[in-house]
Amino acid sequence: MSTNVTPPPMPAQPPQPGKNGHTNAFIIGGAAIIAAAIVGTGIAISGSGDDMAKPEPTVTVTETVEPEPAAEEDAAAATDQNTDTKVGEEARNGGAVVKVTKMVEADSIMFAGAHKSAGPDAKYVILKTVVSNEGKASMDLTCSLPIVNALIDDQGRRFDTIEDLYDVADNPECNAQLQPGFDDQMQSFTAFPKTQWLRHGSFLSTTLRTR
Repeated sequence: MSTNVTPPPMPAQPPQPGKNGHTNAFIIGGAAIIAAAIVGTGIAISGSGDDMAKPEPTVTVTETVEPEPAAEEDAAAATDQNTDTKVGEEARNGGAVVKVTKMVEADSIMFAGAHKSAGPDAKYVILKTVVSNEGKASMDLTCSLPIVNALIDDQGRRFDTIEDLYDVADNPECNAQLQPGFDDQMQSFTAFPKTQWLRHGSFLSTTLRTR
């Protein structure tokens, strides 16, 4: 009778060192490098964004532009609704010097003690002036009219003042002679198209009439 003999088991080999540790170390190290790179890039982008967010220096240019014609104005506008302009302009002719102290626009004026309307499509341009007599003879500002004021629009058209300026309140009376070396205040009224504009720098023409 035979007996089966079972050979002794082979001795187990010692466990080989696993590679996962190194792999994990490499992965962790690589992740750290990538993270550092991302952080660095983020800082760079953030810094660039801050630079872009900074406002650039700006230069402001102020330009004077002629006003565009306005829309139809309210016909009921009162005489005290006005706009000052061209103050300080001066005209000379012979011995007469006319300096504009104020210019206003109005739909109606006080004339000969009553309101006088310019009309639906017109306005009054009121020139308030100081007239100086630097000549050698007296002059009558409101009757004999040694001085003629005219307004010139942007098309070169000439508009004369209304007559009988001695009927304007506070104007010199008729035949009130302005002596040499003296000055006096005077207003002149001119009917003007409502939507028309005066030509810049050329709205007053002065003529000295000699006897």
